[in-house]
Amino acid sequence: MLLQKMTFTNAGTLLHVVPKYFLGSNNEVELSEFIGRRLNLRFSGRIFCVACGKAIKKTFGQGFCYPCFISVPETEECVLRPELCRAHEGIARDLKYAENHCLINHVVYLANSGGLKVGVTRYHQVPIRWVDQGATSAIKVLETKNRYSAGVIEVALKTVFADKTNWRKMLQGIDEKIDLLEMKKKALHQLKHTSIEFNGASDEVYSIDFTVTKYPQKVNSLTFDKVPEISGILDGIKGQYLLFEGGEAINIRSHAGYEVSLNLKDL
Repeated sequence: MLLQKMTFTNAGTLLHVVPKYFLGSNNEVELSEFIGRRLNLRFSGRIFCVACGKAIKKTFGQGFCYPCFISVPETEECVLRPELCRAHEGIARDLKYAENHCLINHVVYLANSGGLKVGVTRYHQVPIRWVDQGATSAIKVLETKNRYSAGVIEVALKTVFADKTNWRKMLQGIDEKIDLLEMKKKALHQLKHTSIEFNGASDEVYSIDFTVTKYPQKVNSLTFDKVPEISGILDGIKGQYLLFEGGEAINIRSHAGYEVSLNLKDL
């Protein structure tokens, strides 16, 4: 199978999310049912661009060949830096794509993923974005009419809040006790003089309950570029990481386009 970002269904409720994960570009394997069992993943040595399907030796930007990386709209500059979006000015690699991804409502949020962070996501990516980051709780701060406006507000809030996930703490299950409602008030106070238009958002706090039987004290991040075969007891799934016994972890999203086989014989 070819790896892609893991997808999930929500076995919980709207505000209490319980992800059940699927692995493979066609969601071939319901991976959550294998937690607590032995799992073997073997990399074939072949990688394919997730955009054009071309066989490649290495990926750029999570699964793309270099020509696609510098040309497809999915890797445009504003994906990582929303404040650089120019779609509202009619400038984009693909304006049709921008209409559906940039010129729509965006949410500026606060999430607890190994610590408090601020972020931006499209309105329909709630709570997907938070699950992908391994956040255990999150709250919407506000909504904007496009990606650029959300990005400018995020930049303003980055003077007060971090904008990166502490992935090691996240995988160790270390979360600070954070009053998200109080932090939201702090964020809105920081924006009291902003000229960017935005709409309010509900004060509902989302919680996310990942299925992890045991969190590691120390994390050893693995990659198929160095270790072609990963085998062990699957202790859990959090964010886009598989957690194995002994603290070994692999980020599935960063291996998009990699061809692997999944050994179920011993499960």
